[in-house]
Amino acid sequence: MRRAVAVRARAHVNDILALSRRDVLAFEGPKRAWARALQQGGLTLDDLSLVETHDCFTIAELLEYEAMGLAAPGQGHRVIEEGVTSKDGRLPVNPSGGLKSKGHPIGATGVSMHVMAAMQLMGEAGGMQVPDAKLAGVFNMGGAAVTSYVSLLERVG
Repeated sequence: MRRAVAVRARAHVNDILALSRRDVLAFEGPKRAWARALQQGGLTLDDLSLVETHDCFTIAELLEYEAMGLAAPGQGHRVIEEGVTSKDGRLPVNPSGGLKSKGHPIGATGVSMHVMAAMQLMGEAGGMQVPDAKLAGVFNMGGAAVTSYVSLLERVG
């Protein structure tokens, strides 16, 4: 149990598939998934040590920042410009290098992000390590933000 990591909260949200019936830039499904998981865990983004997020495309990552509440709509780029998501920023995002750094392994993305987050919480992430990581958020999605999953992991060992 010295290396135990637990799922503190998790949420799964499905959105409407037809892009013609929703605002594709709003990422409402991811927004609801983040809100549910944070509420279930009794946490805010400020409590998290890091996030591993589904960076399938640059625009998706920027919209995810907005959906999780790091930036106002249309302002996702600012968190990068201001260093918020850098390894030594307020909320490091993808210290692993993200999905594209590992070839975006379709079907294994969620597993890989959970493994990377767990390694961070165990203090075993080597050169990618975020100091004193205690809580990690993991966001994975399918399609154009049609299915959204958020897990909040914590070190318990």
